[in-house]
Amino acid sequence: MLPLLFYRVSVFDVLQQQQERLKNEVARLSSEEIESLPEAELVRDLAAKHKFELPVLEDEKAHISHREVDVDVSRDPMRMIWERDRPFYIKGTEMTFTVPFKGDPSLFQVRPATFDTNPPRGEVRGREIHLVQTRTDNNAAVAKAEYDQSLRSINQYLTWLGASISDFNAKIGNQVQGLLNQRRQQLAATAGMVAEIGLPVTNSAPRRPQAAESPARTKSLGKSLGSSKKWDVFISHSTEDKADFVRPLANALRNIGVSVWFDEFSLKMGDSLRASIDFGLANSRYGVIVLSKSFFDKHWPIQELNGLSTRARAGKSVILPVWHNITHEEVRERSPTLADKLAVSSKLGVDEVVKKIVEVLDEQ
Repeated sequence: MLPLLFYRVSVFDVLQQQQERLKNEVARLSSEEIESLPEAELVRDLAAKHKFELPVLEDEKAHISHREVDVDVSRDPMRMIWERDRPFYIKGTEMTFTVPFKGDPSLFQVRPATFDTNPPRGEVRGREIHLVQTRTDNNAAVAKAEYDQSLRSINQYLTWLGASISDFNAKIGNQVQGLLNQRRQQLAATAGMVAEIGLPVTNSAPRRPQAAESPARTKSLGKSLGSSKKWDVFISHSTEDKADFVRPLANALRNIGVSVWFDEFSLKMGDSLRASIDFGLANSRYGVIVLSKSFFDKHWPIQELNGLSTRARAGKSVILPVWHNITHEEVRERSPTLADKLAVSSKLGVDEVVKKIVEVLDEQ
């Protein structure tokens, strides 16, 4: 039996946890960090980081697979079976309906404020929902009706969930503004107290403790500050790989002090996409290329790769490949040049990928 969707945790708990994460992040901001960006830009960036992206089913892209299986019908009351205390198998068909979606996969674990006693069943795998039916009757009409009912149920739950998510997203900008005002007041009060003492101030903004005890991190920060480039790495990727790997990678790099050009960090509404990407490519020391099957099928990632390849021909290589859910043979089929470059696999985990990237940054 597949697990229930929208079943694990209450939306109220999820929203409260997200608010706490936002409060904690703002509470850790130093005065220098607050003043480093225009207020409107800081509010927008923090709000965008903590907003939820409600899933949207792309049922027009759905597809089906099937296989023959043995089905135990010993408990079926409609069958004439004398010994129901042991399995009785007949041949059946297991059908898997695969429905792609956009949005945050984790929200399929969240129970809306409004729900019924029969939530839909399915399994989330990456950015797809898998709905499984096992049939012994070969009745296509019934199978299609059950599939359609599952889609209606999922969309109904997303509608219920969307009411809370939309309200949270609509208010988060004001929450960020209020938290920033509180943080400024707190910092001003501290500065005023220190100034009132009347002694020279030697360290008015101590470096806040982070996971910086790592030697690799300290070295990387030093290299970044000494470089003429604005960013240490430019991350090129396909949108399909953002939620499950690229966003965690970008956050992990930034959390250890690596400066990252990543669309969610670096783009804002109204920016020219082409101009912003060109600026990011030109002003980054290295390009982290997350190679996947979807990467090679997209226009923008290939354009970014071409830009980095041009820089590589002008000097040393600046491309750091990461293989994500793709084999060496598949990379070679698409790009023999990339296949010959030393790469790291996302199967090793985000921490190991970060470690390998920092090792390259520390070489210069």
